[in-house]
Amino acid sequence: MPARLTGLRACVARRALSTSARCAQAEVAFVIPEEPIDIPHADAAAVDAAQERLRVSETVEDPAAASSAHERNVRRMRRTMLADMSGIASTQTRETSFRPFKLRTQPTEPYALTVSHLLAATAQLGHNRAHVKQSYEPLLYGTRHGNAIIDVERATLPALRRATNVVRGITENDGIVLIVGTRPGLQSAIRSAVNRLGGNGFYVSTDRWIPGTLTNAQKLLLPAIQHAFSSIDAETDKVPTNTTKLVTQMYRPDLLIVLNPVENAHAIREATQCNVPTMAIVDTDVDPRSVTYAIPANDDSPRVAELVLGVLSTAGADGLRRRRAALDAWEKAQRHSRRS
Repeated sequence: MPARLTGLRACVARRALSTSARCAQAEVAFVIPEEPIDIPHADAAAVDAAQERLRVSETVEDPAAASSAHERNVRRMRRTMLADMSGIASTQTRETSFRPFKLRTQPTEPYALTVSHLLAATAQLGHNRAHVKQSYEPLLYGTRHGNAIIDVERATLPALRRATNVVRGITENDGIVLIVGTRPGLQSAIRSAVNRLGGNGFYVSTDRWIPGTLTNAQKLLLPAIQHAFSSIDAETDKVPTNTTKLVTQMYRPDLLIVLNPVENAHAIREATQCNVPTMAIVDTDVDPRSVTYAIPANDDSPRVAELVLGVLSTAGADGLRRRRAALDAWEKAQRHSRRS
């Protein structure tokens, strides 16, 4: 028994000595450094505080110089940020990004029209397969979820390019274009298109097409023509150009453009009866043979109507410029011949 106690005491003593030795080594390893530890955040904060004090002092002494220095710093920071973020951020800007109103204010040029413009305007969407006309089958691309899909590459794009050539030729020969669109939301696009056509453009954007506007135009339009002539300025004695053209052509346009042919079937019928060429945005529930120049597209989308009107009116404005250039060249040739 005494031998066991002696062994336990010796073991406890050895453990105590090892523990004290480790503590002594730890005390020797831990040494307080003579120089302060470098803390980047603390240094940056001190630098910022010093710069702020300097900026405040400069502002008090010379406010104009401080303001110009601040603007330079802002421009430098903006350039640095753009240079750092240009590789990972989007390249779109306010000028290059798509906005719906640009179809009305900045229409696409006819030569720049592509399938992407038509797809972005949802021109390919048609009605349910059960409502598709049989004569519309060759203009379809296929069916998706029971709805017909219009072939914009082989049907819509060639038809729209042909329509632009027609409108350009009509305005180049000083013809009149009548635009009909009676659905809500199309009035602003129609007015913008007519403004590009100038005196060669008319439009109907009321709630409905009044029957007899073409077949019985002398009785329906005579009061409006008389009112236009009665409101002529006495000093200038100038008659509105488009009113004069409408009277001299017996109230008949050279081309009728219809944006929603389902609601304006009377207009297409009257134009056909009066031998006036018709052009319309034809959806899958409309027979494309009912108009002279059919443009297969989704007539329920206002963006499609704005795109089509913008392209056609731009082509019409191009025809007017060509006509003015031809007239100027003819007048120049006449003056040269008289001089010689």
